[in-house]
Amino acid sequence: MMTGERQSGRMRIQYLQAMLNQDVGYFDIDTSTGEIVNSISTDTALVQDAISEKVRVFFNLMCNYVA
Repeated sequence: MMTGERQSGRMRIQYLQAMLNQDVGYFDIDTSTGEIVNSISTDTALVQDAISEKVRVFFNLMCNYVA
């Protein structure tokens, strides 16, 4: 669980930095603030859930294999 949260936090920071490096015209025409916030939240939540699930399954399988 912690791994997914850590990775999604890093992803949010990098995503925001990439958005802030865009040309000002990008924000005037192409997107709104709500779309950016929604995109960041949705994408990072999906990654967090996927990572958390994969790590849990990995440890579960490793414990079964060793035992």
